[in-house]
Amino acid sequence: MTQQQQGYLLFTLQGRRFAVNLLQVAEVDEPPLTRPIPGSPSCYVGAMNFHDTIVAVMDLAAFLGLPSYHDLEKVIVADPRIASLAFLVERVLKIAPPDQVTLDEAPDVPCASAVLHLPEGECILLDVAAIAQLAAETINP
Repeated sequence: MTQQQQGYLLFTLQGRRFAVNLLQVAEVDEPPLTRPIPGSPSCYVGAMNFHDTIVAVMDLAAFLGLPSYHDLEKVIVADPRIASLAFLVERVLKIAPPDQVTLDEAPDVPCASAVLHLPEGECILLDVAAIAQLAAETINP
């Protein structure tokens, strides 16, 4: 099974539609109780306990340079094989099956890997591994 065949998790940030590949996601949940991470960049809201593992939680909109939204409804936890990282997002919209999606060239957006074309419109596909790499560079320049 290819990555595209797995499907995509669609969500919103600042009213814009984004997606991540389901193979890069461990879980979607309600925003967790977090503890501050001293000295971390402002996009990090803290750290949480995820199945007995400490995971950094970031406001994904702030990380991508979008204005932060205060009503963040969901947290998307990255697959632990990629990073100990979770993303706060406004809303999770749906899971798009691969047969409803066509891919196009990536837009000029940090960590974007493609544009997804869906029946209801376009969506920017983000690469969780690229986000994790860029996040690591912001903490350890």
